[in-house]
Amino acid sequence: MSNTAPSTSPNLIAQAQADKAETALLTDTFNESTGLTWLWSLMFGPMYFWVHGFVGRGFLLFFLCLFTFGIGLLAAPFIAYPAWKKRARLKAENMTAISRARQG
Repeated sequence: MSNTAPSTSPNLIAQAQADKAETALLTDTFNESTGLTWLWSLMFGPMYFWVHGFVGRGFLLFFLCLFTFGIGLLAAPFIAYPAWKKRARLKAENMTAISRARQG
């Protein structure tokens, strides 16, 4: 018995790096935020998040506004952009996985 760790195939490493690069490129393609996302989220607050399907972030902002008497609404733009980026990244990862499954 040898105490050597199993070596990772260079092909698998290259495939993982290619998948990561493809996901990074697709993330920008799937990002649906606009230049006025900050304004819409600031104007409509929790309703903006609920309409776009970010239910958890909408409730987070709702309770933040409730406990700070509305001042928490200023956090809306800072919550909106990461939500759109996360959704875009998940879509890109799904597309990369589909592409990989169709190839193999």
